Amino acid sequence: MVKNRQFSYETLVCHEGRWLIHCIVPEEEDAVAIGRRLLTEPGNEEIKVVRNRTMLTGFTTKREILHEVRPAIKEKAMVIKGRVDRSVVCEEVDDIYALQSRLIMGRLFRLFLEKYQITATELLHNWTYLRKLSDAGNMLHAAVHQVALAQAAELNIPAKERIHHIEGLVHQAMARARDFYAERRHLPRFDTANLDHVSRRVHARCGPENHVFTMRCLLGQHLMGYGSVGGKMEMLLTLMTEDLDPVLGALFEGVVADALVTTDMIKDLIGPQANLAQSLCSLADFLHGRGDVKRMTPNLARIGALIERGAGESCRLILVERLLAELKRDHPLDRKCPEADGALLDSVIEHLRGPSDELLGGEAAEAAIADRLVRQRQAFLRDLGMVEVADQLPGKWKPNVN
Repeated sequence: MVKNRQFSYETLVCHEGRWLIHCIVPEEEDAVAIGRRLLTEPGNEEIKVVRNRTMLTGFTTKREILHEVRPAIKEKAMVIKGRVDRSVVCEEVDDIYALQSRLIMGRLFRLFLEKYQITATELLHNWTYLRKLSDAGNMLHAAVHQVALAQAAELNIPAKERIHHIEGLVHQAMARARDFYAERRHLPRFDTANLDHVSRRVHARCGPENHVFTMRCLLGQHLMGYGSVGGKMEMLLTLMTEDLDPVLGALFEGVVADALVTTDMIKDLIGPQANLAQSLCSLADFLHGRGDVKRMTPNLARIGALIERGAGESCRLILVERLLAELKRDHPLDRKCPEADGALLDSVIEHLRGPSDELLGGEAAEAAIADRLVRQRQAFLRDLGMVEVADQLPGKWKPNVN
């Protein structure tokens, strides 16, 4: 109180574009200290300190005494990850939405998908994310060129011609998503409690040729309310009951399959394991139908039920692909005990074999096992000092996996 005046100090913070009063304190130093501390917390963009002077009559005047903005942090430009090690020829725009195409997108756009916690299906059917991808440096341009070059080599045609063709398909796909975004207010809301009704209304309004695409777009809008890919997958798996319309079931299963492309998601599904070998064995047993349902995570048990009744083929294909990819990588089967790699590989091979002694994954599994056997023999030879012999081994020795 100074000559019939009373002072107080408001600390305001701008969080995600909205100003909020954080606190009111009697001392200026405290208000400034609190404000500057708030400026270091994630999501807070600006802070203000306002002095309030109140007279005995109740008349109050305000004056801003501090306004600081959090320094802009320039994010590193996202780049495409991985490479196209096998070509999927796309002739029409519908080919972009196929499982193998989405699998390649999941690999190339991994950083982008992880940042926004979305799947490849959501990216293809949501204009908001497609626009963000288009603005994210040269990611889209680089991915188009990499895919086009792989397809040009497969088809033995000029790369420039294939690049032009793929760019045209991408523009068509983006235009379809943009058109839905403009018309979405005229379509029914995605209602998980009344899916059949929503599906019938969309079918009547958009026709059979656009029914599946529009339902995927509506699903993509609905999934924006979920903060993680794992949460989206769990929600969709609970919806995929045996009495669900097969069209909707296939639609949901595609999104679940997209969610399985990351190593972290597979780890969450199969639960803690002692080493890579045990993870591969557990996944192989699951795919052969030998897993113990009581010991599975709830989501893995639901996926197993889908596969068992023939409604989870895309999920099965993705899981087999992930298993073979990890088997092929140049990582020890047990990081803590690399010398046990030989015995652990024998165990993995045993679990990969089915009832008829066939290997899960067929020729691809045989090739991955053969490569790992060659690397094991090379490591043994190098330990003996036979470096030159080890370097020449891949071209001279072909292990017999059978």
